[in-house]
Amino acid sequence: MPPPALRDRQSKYLAIPMKEAEEIMKNIGKQMAKNTESLAVSQEILGKIAANFVKSTENMPRTRVSTKDGYAIIANDGSSTKTVIGVSLAGAIYDGVLQPGQCVRISTGGVVPESSTAVVMVEHTICTKKTDDEEELEIQLKEHISTGTNIREPGSETRQGDVIVRSGTKIGSAEFGILKAFGIKNIFVFKKPVITVVSTGNELVSPDCEDVPIGMIRDSNGPQLLALFTEYGFHAIDGERVSDDFESIKEKLSKILKTSDIVVTTGGVSMGEKDNIKEVLIDIGMQIQFGRVMMKPGLPCTVATGRFGTDSLKTVLALPGNPASAWVCSHLFAVPLARTIAGYAKTHHTRITVRLAHDIKLGDRPEYVRAFLEELEEEDFPIAHVTGNQISSNIGSLVGANVLLIVPMKEDKESIRKNELVKALLLR
Repeated sequence: MPPPALRDRQSKYLAIPMKEAEEIMKNIGKQMAKNTESLAVSQEILGKIAANFVKSTENMPRTRVSTKDGYAIIANDGSSTKTVIGVSLAGAIYDGVLQPGQCVRISTGGVVPESSTAVVMVEHTICTKKTDDEEELEIQLKEHISTGTNIREPGSETRQGDVIVRSGTKIGSAEFGILKAFGIKNIFVFKKPVITVVSTGNELVSPDCEDVPIGMIRDSNGPQLLALFTEYGFHAIDGERVSDDFESIKEKLSKILKTSDIVVTTGGVSMGEKDNIKEVLIDIGMQIQFGRVMMKPGLPCTVATGRFGTDSLKTVLALPGNPASAWVCSHLFAVPLARTIAGYAKTHHTRITVRLAHDIKLGDRPEYVRAFLEELEEEDFPIAHVTGNQISSNIGSLVGANVLLIVPMKEDKESIRKNELVKALLLR
């Protein structure tokens, strides 16, 4: 780095619009490798992303079954009185054939006997004859029952060869259940990217430090971002702290890029005399894709890519050191990129409409305002409350935030008023 008197007074990197930054990130995601593996259908696959379309191996149901507790009958056989000749329970099949005027007591999920064309619910019958030990001998229908009533036909829910889990689907309890229902033994899933988090700064000490020297601060960015990626189902590696020294950063990044798909750093990307990250990235052969983004917080957010001696493209997201900036930029750039590599069909946060609980002053850049939602029965939209002072150094503004309000830059008005509707990104 040049001496302070000779350093640049203006950034050489143009602040690009957020839309352009998102397009660049999308293209990076397309270029990065997606790796798959075959896993047994066990608890291990929960949270992973299906890498191919899984198809059903048989019809569901396999045979005709009842949707109600009642009696299997022949509809329209001219008789409202039915003789009870047997029982068909779930797991215990009645294998006889019904004749007109007969019925079989049946439970939900029971196999419908041959020649039966409908099931009448218990509530729609009257017991008209029974044995001394209270067994039913005869019932009477209280109303007309049409053919097909309360019967699930073979393949009515899923036919053999139908897609039961789509590629890009996150495996949760429902997906796990249907795989088990069809006896699927193995499934291809995407491997999740290796993410490493590094905090830079001479002023950083361990988060566990009790007596912090004046001028030093505990490293909160590292633990915070490791926790953020864990929240989203990714395992991130702690790359620990490194000083602002050029060679120290170079050595650290050169080492972890060999084993990581995504590296997230915090600090060292602005215009300070110790902000070396961009120059280090160039020095080790990475290409800067963008060095600033027209947004708040996170203006100096930097993204670089390179092969780094491998066939696979690697990405470094060099984020500002202020905790709110690092947290917001991770949500906007790092999480969607990680989701793309991990095979998610939906990579970005869901956009919703919210109503403001108070005025928001507009600034010279579009802003992502941290807020939490209040659900009120009489409101058509959730109410968004800003989480206090939005200065980028205020780590407290992140606490409780479950949305990022998308606030435009100041143009024809100075502020957005209370009760106005704005778009927001739903977090977590």
